[in-house]
Amino acid sequence: MTKQIVPVLSMQVTYQCNIACKHCGPYCAPDEKDWMTVPEMKDLIQQAVALGAENIVFTGGEPSLLGDDLVEILHFVHRDLKLPFSRIVTNGKFASSYDKGVRVFNQWKEAGLKEVNISCGEYHQEFVPIETVANAYRAARDLGFVTVLLAGEFLKREAGKYTPEMYEQAIGERLLSPDEISPYISRCHGMSRGAAMPYGRGKEYIKPSQLEVFQESKIPSICRDVLAVITVHPNGNTTACCGIMVRDESLLNIGNWRQSRLEKIVKEANQDIVLNWIRYLGLKDMKRWLKEKDPSLPFRDQYQNICDLCAEIVYDPHCQELLLKHGAERRDDILVNKVAMDAVEGGIRYGRTTG
Repeated sequence: MTKQIVPVLSMQVTYQCNIACKHCGPYCAPDEKDWMTVPEMKDLIQQAVALGAENIVFTGGEPSLLGDDLVEILHFVHRDLKLPFSRIVTNGKFASSYDKGVRVFNQWKEAGLKEVNISCGEYHQEFVPIETVANAYRAARDLGFVTVLLAGEFLKREAGKYTPEMYEQAIGERLLSPDEISPYISRCHGMSRGAAMPYGRGKEYIKPSQLEVFQESKIPSICRDVLAVITVHPNGNTTACCGIMVRDESLLNIGNWRQSRLEKIVKEANQDIVLNWIRYLGLKDMKRWLKEKDPSLPFRDQYQNICDLCAEIVYDPHCQELLLKHGAERRDDILVNKVAMDAVEGGIRYGRTTG
């Protein structure tokens, strides 16, 4: 069986948004003008399918601003290409009433959309009333989408205005997080409880005292989304994970889809030392190695999550320089782990035993 080199294609279709959240990683706002065209989106999706993609994610900015073009693209994904999965990440502002939410979501469902993520949390609700989020959730749930998740981004308890319990109260039910939901159910409806992070526009607004952080020992080290989720941006950038997707230069940037085909970009990325290091040896190993190279590096010992740990490294110019200049020293160890972990993953995926 051919290996999927792009299992998931995440399409940040525009930087334009109908709100301007203070924490926005990619600096999206109503006055942003970068968009993908319909032919560009179709071409990118076809390229990704040729590389094994089975799930297309539409995000932004606000992808509902595509209007009828979104319906056309969803038909293309499901009717023409026969893909099994698609997901939208939306702020749900269109659901000012339950009936309006049903009308919009039903269009997308009839076009084949399978999963809905509704962004919410500390900074979204400055622009979108929490009742609107509840309307959107109920509408999507009642239409029977395979996945309906409120994707919450919160500050530390007591540091912000909004809490997960407020959304549960507005909706009238307990919203389980994905890790609490049984793997044996056919539908996943609930709420993820993530963190608003001080990147992108958040650098200007979010204070360290507002963040819930954990000792490094509690933070995962290996990120299996790297090189598994490929994100294409409306300015042409391509990144090797779903990530916080800020527009600053980082080691997660792997090319420009307007200048090269995805196959070339992704195949070169799959040979990249830094990306394979993150995926197979982990960020904590990378951090230890960097500290040995330069003990003066001002690393923290507490982080919000694995993305926070990753960002401290991949967006730092000095870390970038050290990794690009000397990172090949770890090539052999990365390769050993890569062979072992891919063998195990392949055995699980295709029903084989290993060892």
